[in-house]
Amino acid sequence: MPLLREKRSVTYAIVFGIWAEVFLYCVLHDQYLIRISPEHFTVYHPPLWGITDLTLLAVAWAFRASVGPGLGLGLIALFLARAGDWPKIAPPRLLKIVPWLILVTEAAGLAVGAWVWKTEQPLFPEIVYPELTLPLLISQSIQLTCYGVGALVSLAFLGWIVRERRRVSRIQVSS
Repeated sequence: MPLLREKRSVTYAIVFGIWAEVFLYCVLHDQYLIRISPEHFTVYHPPLWGITDLTLLAVAWAFRASVGPGLGLGLIALFLARAGDWPKIAPPRLLKIVPWLILVTEAAGLAVGAWVWKTEQPLFPEIVYPELTLPLLISQSIQLTCYGVGALVSLAFLGWIVRERRRVSRIQVSS
């Protein structure tokens, strides 16, 4: 018996839906980040596909950066939300939660960026900054914060999926 018996449409809706939300977030995020510090993308990242236009470069890096986390989160969410005998969570319900995860992640990043901008001091140890100019301090602090907070809210989301399926299963058993 396979671990997951699911229609392709449901599988694709969850996996590619979550990735699409993450990709859209990455595009918007990188659009402002590249304007704070173009060097973040042009000097401290390797050249990407010969792109020199900053707007397109930010989109390209957003695509590249979103594939692993977006598809990974989508696949894990798919299995946690749909595999096994517990009641399944519908794709629209999952897809409605992801923007909230993104909002929390970006709010944390923006708050850190504002703090660094105001204080002109690095938030993290200096070793994680490629240089100590204010634009790079801001952009790198935002990035590091978003990576960390994004990982935490993603883990919380996955934990919520398991708890929610368990909760609904208990309600159905006791009814």
